[in-house]
Amino acid sequence: MKWYSLLVLPLLLTGCVGATYNVAESMQKGGYRKVLEDTRNIEEFPERDQTLILNWRAQAKLGLGYQESARNDFMRSWNMMNNSQGGNVAAAYMWNEKSKYYLGEPYERMMNSYYLGLLFYMHGKPEDAMACFKNALYVDTGDLEANEYAADFVPNMIMRSRVYIDRRDDNGLKAQLDELNRLPKDARNFDPNCPWFTPEAQKEANTLIWVELGWGPYMTAEGRHGEVRVIREPEYPERYAEVFINGQSLGKTYKMGDTYYQATTRGGRPMEEYLKAKGIAKDVTTVAGAVAIGVGAELAREGHGAAGAITAGVGLGLLLWGALSSAEADTRCNVLLPGQIHLMMAKVPPGKHEVEVRYYDGSGRELGRQRQRALPLNVPERGDAVMIVRSDPHYVVPRNEKERAADPYAKAPALR
Repeated sequence: MKWYSLLVLPLLLTGCVGATYNVAESMQKGGYRKVLEDTRNIEEFPERDQTLILNWRAQAKLGLGYQESARNDFMRSWNMMNNSQGGNVAAAYMWNEKSKYYLGEPYERMMNSYYLGLLFYMHGKPEDAMACFKNALYVDTGDLEANEYAADFVPNMIMRSRVYIDRRDDNGLKAQLDELNRLPKDARNFDPNCPWFTPEAQKEANTLIWVELGWGPYMTAEGRHGEVRVIREPEYPERYAEVFINGQSLGKTYKMGDTYYQATTRGGRPMEEYLKAKGIAKDVTTVAGAVAIGVGAELAREGHGAAGAITAGVGLGLLLWGALSSAEADTRCNVLLPGQIHLMMAKVPPGKHEVEVRYYDGSGRELGRQRQRALPLNVPERGDAVMIVRSDPHYVVPRNEKERAADPYAKAPALR
């Protein structure tokens, strides 16, 4: 056997760890439509990445107004993220962390459950929605005995409050809002001056407009071997929005959630210390392998053929492991998540209305390019009207149930 045939072994064991689909590049080229086209056939992607691809496709469908299809994708990815044991864990420790199945970080699983619940609620299924919000609460909760990482994602709490109102459960509503009001008043997480954290304010409102700003966190691999994963916050100018209904201003939105805050207030990953040790081991084994090969060659020259071959073989193995293993941290993440989530709540007369949203930077200057006009809002006689909009790129707001339930791959011939 030639020595270079040994290179095939780790590839057979782990599979070729190629680059994850570059969704950021696709967004630059063609926005949500490009992502939708690229991700039509999930089976074309490595199995280890399919949960992440499903989340990206769900975000693209949500952005294009295909809400029912988006909900189906969120549900598929939810099942994988919450019920799957994953795979390729041994390969991740031995060779490359990116070879393991993507199951998402706690904040990503929480956001998946939140979106799924939000879409169930918008389509008249509050009990299904509550199950999703309960799961979001669960995955957003850390070690309570150590008083760490208690669930603090306010949008999820607000939507749980809406379900309690739908049930006419005043006790549940009060308990949920009491929990919300016990959260630390940290402006990095939400605006503590929000006026909607009382039962009276919640019962008064019948319209919720969720406004998403900017982009969520992304990961970089740093250090000598890329063994340290760093969570980065993208720059974006928008900081709040103003909502108009039928030309009348309802006022500015209040910040309810921050994805970067959620991503950076959880504990470290079990893999991190191992990757640091693995980076050190790569340096050590490379040196040790080279030394062993040299010693083996010297033994062979001195007539100790068997011992020389064994020593050289061990050295070659160490060199191969050092060369082929990777201590680089896994930087896969759902970069299509928003940076911040804001809310406008109001009491609006039943019927059809038009919404306008204007976005502003930190100095109060309007970002005119981002303004959205003539968004359709239909307020029911009973229950809530819920809308999701986004600053950039804009979400399409469906005008009716037919548009919400449309097949995203049947509407545009180019996607066939």
